[in-house]
Amino acid sequence: MGANAIVGTLAGGTTADDNAPVDGLLQLGGLFRLSGLQEDQLSGQHFGLIELVYMRRLSNVRFFKTYAGASLETGNVWQRSEDISFDNTILAGSVFLGFDTPIGPLYVGYGRTDTDRQSVYIYLGPRFTF
Repeated sequence: MGANAIVGTLAGGTTADDNAPVDGLLQLGGLFRLSGLQEDQLSGQHFGLIELVYMRRLSNVRFFKTYAGASLETGNVWQRSEDISFDNTILAGSVFLGFDTPIGPLYVGYGRTDTDRQSVYIYLGPRFTF
């Protein structure tokens, strides 16, 4: 990765018949998955997420590279397929520092939604997984 990186994600999911059991619901919430919400705060039969993450490398120390970044995300979960709409998505964003460490990436960040929900995050491990 160069000094600057932009990562875009478009993700979505649906249950087979709008009738998944509680343990089969799809979840959103947490850093880079509607930042500002708690981890997996939202759950439903359907989900959609669009995100754009910018990172800038601040240092290139061999085992401790440092990055600063920001994200912009929009998405939501829905119980019924007929409720899916851009009109009821949540807009969220974050600012964060990232560190490549010998035991995995470390993220420290702050997120906020357009509904004034806020969260502070500390994660050790990959965050760009679905």
